[in-house]
Amino acid sequence: MTTGAVWDVVVVGGGLSGLAAGAEVSSAGGRALVVEGHQPGGRARVSERDGFTFNRGAHALYLGGPGIGVLRRHGIDPQGTPPPLRRYRMSSGGRLHQFTAGPASLLRSSVLGARGKAQVARLLASLPRMDTATLAGTSVSAWLDRLGLGADAEGLVRAVLRQATYSADHDGLDAGAAVTQLQLGMRSGVSYLHGGWAQLINGLTARTQVRAGCKVRSLEPVAGGIEVVTDAGIERARAVVVAAGTPDAARHLLADPPDWGDLGRAVSAACLDLGLARVPRPGWVLGVDTPLYSTLQSPPAHMAPDGGAVAAVIRYGARSAEVDRHDLEAHARLAGIDPATAVVTRFLARMVVAGTQPQARLGGLAGRPAVTATGQRAITICGDWVGAVGMLADASLASGAAAGTAALEAARSTTIVA
Repeated sequence: MTTGAVWDVVVVGGGLSGLAAGAEVSSAGGRALVVEGHQPGGRARVSERDGFTFNRGAHALYLGGPGIGVLRRHGIDPQGTPPPLRRYRMSSGGRLHQFTAGPASLLRSSVLGARGKAQVARLLASLPRMDTATLAGTSVSAWLDRLGLGADAEGLVRAVLRQATYSADHDGLDAGAAVTQLQLGMRSGVSYLHGGWAQLINGLTARTQVRAGCKVRSLEPVAGGIEVVTDAGIERARAVVVAAGTPDAARHLLADPPDWGDLGRAVSAACLDLGLARVPRPGWVLGVDTPLYSTLQSPPAHMAPDGGAVAAVIRYGARSAEVDRHDLEAHARLAGIDPATAVVTRFLARMVVAGTQPQARLGGLAGRPAVTATGQRAITICGDWVGAVGMLADASLASGAAAGTAALEAARSTTIVA
């Protein structure tokens, strides 16, 4: 069945990038429809159980990044609170140490020797003014080798990079992109959002038309436009934005798949989400010698019943469910959390964090496909693996806005032939 409506733009996928594309088209006066096979939100979806609100793993919104600029342009001003860095701890050798959030805590921390403290202090001082363009095309591992840090200092830097980028693949991750992410966090900080990332999804959904629970099967070019074939029928569009989540999913929808080459594997994590009756201490523990991280989303954000807490324990880079869950529970106990006492437990054995990471071998952010890199003027793409701007949610929102703008421009010069 073909509906009678002709949309300026149909967006395939209702994650952050797809919703941003739809909002961009709608705010510019275009007729947009976002089609999502499940519920809107993608990796930014939230779940509510027994009064606890869970993001899909730990989520932090960068306050100075391009993503929040997109949100505020659409009248969405996320409400949240910064994490209490002074309460953070680092773990090494099974022991807890003061988190190195700045010069004072660096001096107090026992995770580094005297030489390591001096090396990290010099690096911290140089990071804000570092020209990350000169690091593009260099892997994180190669950059660290060039710095010549001691083992303790290098371990700490790798841990902070994992936390900032969600990636433990430092042999492949581009140093320019990773250091840019560190600079962004140092400059403006991050926020844990009250009620989780539903704020963002609800705000964007309210600014465009969304059809949930409707899977797109194919895109069929027709005279002057595109037919979007869904489970519920055919939608006719002058232009389409593909926001399918990963490069492979996007390729699958394109009739003539572009040669993007090997963009790398999806970035994954294993995550143990816990709803707790009491706030644990210390709660926040970043692994130095292991790719593990425990964080409390609530408090500081409001996502739990009074007196309770929402914790996320993460392993950067999922392996097997059995091995990862054992390690996550052990790290939770190190953070003062007994998983056996949790009111609510959710284990995500393999959570896709990003469609792929900026690859050093491809030149970093500049090596990612552009929103127009489909070979078809009336079809654009977006996602956290698209465009030369940002990582993670910032990349999703920035590429979504750019893809929506480009698609509407194409739509306004297209006439569908009946």
